[in-house]
Amino acid sequence: MLLKHRTQDNVDIAELGGRLVMADAAKARAELLAVVEKGTGCLVVDLGDVSFVDSSGLSVLIAAFKAIEVRSGKMVLAGLSPEIQALIELTRLNEIFLVFSDAERAVGYLTSAE
Repeated sequence: MLLKHRTQDNVDIAELGGRLVMADAAKARAELLAVVEKGTGCLVVDLGDVSFVDSSGLSVLIAAFKAIEVRSGKMVLAGLSPEIQALIELTRLNEIFLVFSDAERAVGYLTSAE
């Protein structure tokens, strides 16, 4: 699991890569929560380079969402593969996560929503 963090237009972008699975969940959760803690209150989680997500990986996304929600912030997902998009829909997480085709569109949404 690889996490890169950058800020664009006062929006944090966390780019994840590899597999978001149980073996990497604790590290990924800690890194994402650190971004939320120190961040702008607007977060895009870019999953464009993630090849697989299991239930532990979904729990990482939910933990970050809850953490940013406590701070009255916003979090969206971007760049989901068709398989990960199907998993998000199957688990009905699309009811809490807004999903964008890429990080640029997600940033555009978050900057216009402020």
